[in-house]
Amino acid sequence: MNDVDLADLIVRAKAGDEVAVEDLLHRFENEVRMVVRGRLPRALRSQFDSMDFVQAVWTSVLTKDGPDLSRFDSSRRLMGYLAGVARNKVIEEHRRRTQTHKYNLKREEPLYVRRGNREIPREVAASDPSPSQDAQAHDRLAQLLQGRSTQERQVVELRRRGLTFAEIAEKLGVHESAVRRIIDGIRQGLELRKWQ
Repeated sequence: MNDVDLADLIVRAKAGDEVAVEDLLHRFENEVRMVVRGRLPRALRSQFDSMDFVQAVWTSVLTKDGPDLSRFDSSRRLMGYLAGVARNKVIEEHRRRTQTHKYNLKREEPLYVRRGNREIPREVAASDPSPSQDAQAHDRLAQLLQGRSTQERQVVELRRRGLTFAEIAEKLGVHESAVRRIIDGIRQGLELRKWQ
């Protein structure tokens, strides 16, 4: 491909011409993918496919507000730029996953463990309560609501749904301080019973 054709192809791709975009992808995608594969750390290989990063490269490069690609006067220079973007995307994701507690790759454990010559699924704790925990919660709620007025029951139910004091007050047509008094009274009652 000569330099004039490349410049025209880039302009058309940035303008949204799907044929031009496909042509660019066809010409450069394999090389960008090879760069990603060469840079992708082992710890990220179970999390990402190399195409995830290739797509991220094209998304950032081909947007209208993206970089001015017309400055690249040869395929070799454009490929050098795309390779740099790909390396940066991989490095950025690796840093994000290793330097923040939320994505700490060292805390991950495989879903399958090897026992002899076969892999068996690891037992994973469910985030949902067990049936007995659910039954205990329902029993405790029934005890909590026993002898309460209709308004107190409504306040507790709305609070359980995650509404704020202000939202509960608005919904029930009472002042926010009344809602706070009800919740505080119930909380004090729980503390006297030594419930947590």
